[in-house]
Amino acid sequence: MKIKASDYLNLEELVSSYSPPSWATLLASAFVALTLTLSIYLLFEHLSAYKNPEFVSLLNPAISVEIEILRDCYESFAMYCFGRYLVACLDGEDRTIEFMERQGRAKTPLLEHGLGKGTVKHPFPMNYFLKPWKLGQWVYQVIKFGIVQYMIIKAFTALLAVILEAFGVYCEGEFKWGCG
Repeated sequence: MKIKASDYLNLEELVSSYSPPSWATLLASAFVALTLTLSIYLLFEHLSAYKNPEFVSLLNPAISVEIEILRDCYESFAMYCFGRYLVACLDGEDRTIEFMERQGRAKTPLLEHGLGKGTVKHPFPMNYFLKPWKLGQWVYQVIKFGIVQYMIIKAFTALLAVILEAFGVYCEGEFKWGCG
């Protein structure tokens, strides 16, 4: 069967003469308006929460150190919670380790642009000092230890900053003998 140019013209006339039912247009318009409203609202909520500590610091510079300390503590807590969330999504630590070991035995890399099969290669310059890590229980323990260590060190340095600020020797961003 051969298609003629006149068939395309008939199809074009058919499409141009079609109009959806008015109820469908109204319903679609309502959903688009609802989606845009929610998206804009969530965008502004995110931006206001993201800029909140800096805004408070601008209003009252005397408390900027305390606000930054709270932000640092929350950041470490959020990182810990995210790590625990990932483990919970994989149904616990044992299943997470099994997943990592299974990916370590896989014939294809975990990531499409992966550097190796089932290994974690270190970035420069650490690749000269450390061998690639094979996915498994040891890598999981290193990651878990690293997250907890980060959380403890961040909280400790925040507490230290509060103490140094109380004694008037906290000089943020300055490297002097009299500053902590």
